[in-house]
Amino acid sequence: MVRVPLAFLTCAAFAAAQSHPSWWTYSSPGATALVGIEWQSVRTSPFADPIEGELWGDLGFPDLPCLHKARQFVVSSPEFLALANGIFASSAMRDQAAKKGFKAMTYRGIDMWFSTEKGVLSLARLTDQLVMIGEPKTLQEAVDRSMDDARNYSPLLARAAAFNQKDLWVVSSRLPDDLASRFVPLDIESERFEGFVSVRNGLELDAVLSAGSEQQAIASAGKLRQAIPTFPAIARGLQVTVEDDSVRLALEATREQVIVALRGPEPVPAPVETIKVETPSHVEYVPVEKPDPPKPVVIEKPQVIRILGLDEGPREIVLPPAVKPANN
Repeated sequence: MVRVPLAFLTCAAFAAAQSHPSWWTYSSPGATALVGIEWQSVRTSPFADPIEGELWGDLGFPDLPCLHKARQFVVSSPEFLALANGIFASSAMRDQAAKKGFKAMTYRGIDMWFSTEKGVLSLARLTDQLVMIGEPKTLQEAVDRSMDDARNYSPLLARAAAFNQKDLWVVSSRLPDDLASRFVPLDIESERFEGFVSVRNGLELDAVLSAGSEQQAIASAGKLRQAIPTFPAIARGLQVTVEDDSVRLALEATREQVIVALRGPEPVPAPVETIKVETPSHVEYVPVEKPDPPKPVVIEKPQVIRILGLDEGPREIVLPPAVKPANN
């Protein structure tokens, strides 16, 4: 599975002053990590394939057309619960889920569809604009919370609020983290991590991770700088700086640079053998024309004619095998 390297930046004071969409509050209240994806922007970017492979592959999103057309996702863990914002008409979801073999049920007035396929998550349609994705028990607990006026909210939401308009963001209480590390594949330990990536006009990555002390920040920054040459080509321009007890990461690339980096190097053409031809006026190198290699032949099995009813008993006549080109 191909991973997407991310780096992020935010300011806690700024984040606390921002607001976020109300539907984010349905995230798991005990989340240690939140990941937000502006899917309607990301799905038309060069990063669509790896992120789609993560969501509908390893994370187990149901392969329903309405989810592929969602506007946004917010994913929380370790109690894995994903929120999808978009247009989810009841009849369309019912038909799509039925085609995939989901079992339909209603829980406290909420339409739910339970997956029968291993590794695929289930669904709860909270409203025409909001669907929850998770294991059946997790979904039922989320529905219960949604009907409790005194429900708790994840403290990570305040930090994530600053990224409301970003294409992809990650807020985590620590690194490594099972969810956050899927989108931030950095081999480093951190007390907290938060930031965003924008992909609409190329690539903009900004991040800050807390190392706990200035000495640890310096050590972590040095480890990251040493690892940069091993990163994918698009991430080798990553800038790493130390700010007190934190490490700041930043990266920018044009859309053309992103496309070239993701496409990979062009295939090397096979060498052409030439001969040197000299005339009184110039020297020229002429390609050597080589005959096509002979086509392999296929020798068919010999045919045997068996004659019965003769006085001397059955008689077999073996015909010589036929030889013909392999492509005939």
